[in-house]
Amino acid sequence: MRVYYLVPRVFISMILIVLVAYGCKRNADPVPAPVVLTDLFARTLTDSLQNRNLGYGFVIYEGNEFKASGSGGLKSRTVDAQGEKPYTIDTKMHIASMSKTIAAMAFTQLAAQKGIKTTDKIVKYLPQSWPKGENIDQITFRELFNHRSGIIGLGGDCRNGSYTENIYSGLKQLIAKGVKTANRGQYCYQNANVGLFRLLIPALTGYVFTGNDDTDDRQTQLLYLTFVQKNIFEKIGLTDIQPSQPVSGPTYNYDYPYSGRKGWDPGSFYNTLGAYGWYLTPQEAGKLYASVLSSSDQSILPTAYKDTLLLNNLGCFRASTSLGDLAYHDGWWYYDSKVPYFGLRTTWMKLPGNLTVVLFTNALNSQTGFFPSTDGTDIIPFVFRAYDRARKLKGARTGTATIVLEHPEPH
Repeated sequence: MRVYYLVPRVFISMILIVLVAYGCKRNADPVPAPVVLTDLFARTLTDSLQNRNLGYGFVIYEGNEFKASGSGGLKSRTVDAQGEKPYTIDTKMHIASMSKTIAAMAFTQLAAQKGIKTTDKIVKYLPQSWPKGENIDQITFRELFNHRSGIIGLGGDCRNGSYTENIYSGLKQLIAKGVKTANRGQYCYQNANVGLFRLLIPALTGYVFTGNDDTDDRQTQLLYLTFVQKNIFEKIGLTDIQPSQPVSGPTYNYDYPYSGRKGWDPGSFYNTLGAYGWYLTPQEAGKLYASVLSSSDQSILPTAYKDTLLLNNLGCFRASTSLGDLAYHDGWWYYDSKVPYFGLRTTWMKLPGNLTVVLFTNALNSQTGFFPSTDGTDIIPFVFRAYDRARKLKGARTGTATIVLEHPEPH
């Protein structure tokens, strides 16, 4: 009888030993890390940008949490005075028309504080001494941000102006010129529409124009600069943001494919700040646009006014995609409109899933003047396609995602 009970006990013990050993082996196996969409997104962007002899940097945020980044190439080369220096996510660069969204943040913050509506007229906030042309008294804040004010430039042909139409005297001329009734409400992208906020923001904060153009020019430059620094940048921990290159050395702009020429320094933008001009790093820009537009942080804008900015296209554009709508503003800056082109291309984008991506590159396609992709794809569809490829790598079963831009031209 003893044998009868002994055999099963030995047999059971052997089974237990085997099971424990198997369990130990299983526990020793590495657990596969979960596939993270933001990591895949960074990989697809890097695959398309690296080893192409151009400087670039990007960051990806989910809400206001930093998730991934990438960079490569050079901010200056051996032919430049500073010598060869790498491009990183901490490289300062002119963000060009991404600055328009910052002007919209400043206006929307004041609108929330003062009960101003986007449909209010701008005329009482313009210098009293300025001559006001036809229909100037009809222009609203929203129409300026939407580029539907009727302003079509001093040449009258909707050619977008840069310097001469965005300094104080140029803005004064545009207001004196007035706008034709037929152009009211029609889309015409003009830097000057948002450039006017360099005057409107100080007026909204209480500045009283003196009537002396030199004085008012200097004062509004300073007031706009300091308002944005204190009420936008510093509230999320960004300090010493300027409309000029850092003292440590400029980030130069180049052509692509790179021809060997010296880089171009875009310079400073104190007297045209508004529609363009801020210098940020990819890391700083990512933190800014993610914190203000893709997170619950209300230190700059209440949630309702974030929606006001995004849904009314204040300083931004919206695009329809098969994955849902997205918001963005791109930046485009170049030396002149002659081949070969050299300059920069930038963007921020708010994607589905509350993702924010910022991408800077310091080169333009030398023949087209657009984003330096290998197939002619410009920056907005380029980033969106990288996002779509990342979704597929994560296991999405949908077909190729589509995107439709209402205004596909560079801005």
